[in-house]
Amino acid sequence: MSERAGLRIDVEAAKALVDWKSRFADEVVAGARRLAVESSQPEHVTLAHYRQAAQFAVRSLAAAIVDGGPSRDDPQAA
Repeated sequence: MSERAGLRIDVEAAKALVDWKSRFADEVVAGARRLAVESSQPEHVTLAHYRQAAQFAVRSLAAAIVDGGPSRDDPQAA
């Protein structure tokens, strides 16, 4: 039997992880598209755009984790 079989993850922790992953991915995609639009080839998103956008998204995600705010999908967050 695997060691993970006995591992229980708190629902709140799992939701936070899903939220962080989604937030990071959304910010990287939006940032890369924005960088492409500002470039000489606005219809072409490159790996360099994704890398630069990911650097910004990492900082944003770190701030969101430290702030410990509610999940984006939390109806009580509004």
